Amino acid sequence: MSRSISVTLTCFFLFAQLHFAAPTARLQKRALKAGVAAIKITPFGPDRDWDGTITESGVWGEKFTDSNHNGRWDSGEPFEDDPGNDGLDPSSKGKYDGVFLAGFGNNRLATGKHDDLWARALVLESGSTKIAIVSIDFIGYYSKANYYGLGEIKRLVDPKLGISEVLLASTHNHEAPDTIGAWGPGALADGKYPKYLRFVDRQIAKVINKAAASTVPAAMKLGRTDPKLSQSIAGMQTRTRGRPPDFFDEELRVMQFLDAAGSGREKVIATLINWNTHPESMESANTLMTSDFPHAVREAVEQKYGGTAVYISGAIGAVEIIGDSNNKLTDRVRFDGKDYPLKPNSKRPDYTFERTEAIGRDVAKAVFDALGPSQLSPVPGIDLKKATLRAPMDNAGYLFLAGRGVLDTIPLPREGERPELETTVYAITIGDAQIITAPGELFPEVLYGVEKFRRRN
Repeated sequence: MSRSISVTLTCFFLFAQLHFAAPTARLQKRALKAGVAAIKITPFGPDRDWDGTITESGVWGEKFTDSNHNGRWDSGEPFEDDPGNDGLDPSSKGKYDGVFLAGFGNNRLATGKHDDLWARALVLESGSTKIAIVSIDFIGYYSKANYYGLGEIKRLVDPKLGISEVLLASTHNHEAPDTIGAWGPGALADGKYPKYLRFVDRQIAKVINKAAASTVPAAMKLGRTDPKLSQSIAGMQTRTRGRPPDFFDEELRVMQFLDAAGSGREKVIATLINWNTHPESMESANTLMTSDFPHAVREAVEQKYGGTAVYISGAIGAVEIIGDSNNKLTDRVRFDGKDYPLKPNSKRPDYTFERTEAIGRDVAKAVFDALGPSQLSPVPGIDLKKATLRAPMDNAGYLFLAGRGVLDTIPLPREGERPELETTVYAITIGDAQIITAPGELFPEVLYGVEKFRRRN
């Protein structure tokens, strides 16, 4: 009889289906509490919580001799192998451990930072239910990955705070460290940085603890919009290389939480934004760490409302930000009142931080549109349902890379064993809002119905 190996591989995105807002009611009558916190997780420069080494560029990583003076480690250059990495992951012995950027090709080492990467936690509490929704500026994250992941984070969260569930969502940022392993110096080389991943776990736990300790009575507003109602996000989404079906989840959804403990004035605690396209507008040539356009979205929302903004990606499989691929000369080129024209020979723009930030500010304008007509929505409680799903791991390529130490977050099967994947999905109702989670980079046509939106060519 074969013995199964259960493996949890969760880097899910949060999808919020918002219903129409209810009539205004008095703030202090809510049964809801909310708390929020944000913490930097950028592997750059001095940090009192960082116990690893820092390279001359300021990027964290094992120290090396920059023989060709290009500001990054290259194969063959001498480096100081940190035993702290080897202790966490024995396969790191003799391997250069540094910040390889995830999402495009291999061997893309970070050379600096433009803006910070964040872990942002929103804690919602009603009665005996207390949940943490955490957004991290990474391509994805594991639930259980030997020495790091959601399991370790839960272990570090203060049990006295009573957190019943932790939902961890990655923005799917393509300009941040490799947290999966697939984007190392080569196709068969691991890109994970063990000491940094341990640091990330600790920081995520810290931000959850901080948010959970700060909950206050809260009221909730809901809003939603789409390109027909908000021209600022019209023409922003495209399909990877034109891959059919030509379908997107175009709706932008917002949940805003207000402090109900004060004088009755609407003091914003947190604004949760749910939109649906890849944060990769800086493309593959960029080597400066950045949270991409969500950085400018959050910054603009916080400037307008106060509080802390939390950005959550939805169903983004094969959905790219405009200018990425499938480019046409008729594509939108004007963002936040300025033109960023396409090059006639390549149909691509110059990928600049100015353009990325302009895209983010236009997305923020849609957030403002969504919240403009919104009213308070009563929250009698939080209803949480979850299910654990298992499926056979029959991907031969994945198992091969696991054996090579690249995706070495699963135990390799012995003869006669059948490896399995395990994940948890949630359906959480908070008043008139429903949050549905799904693992991985979900295609919108899968979420909305394959039969209706399947490719027909």
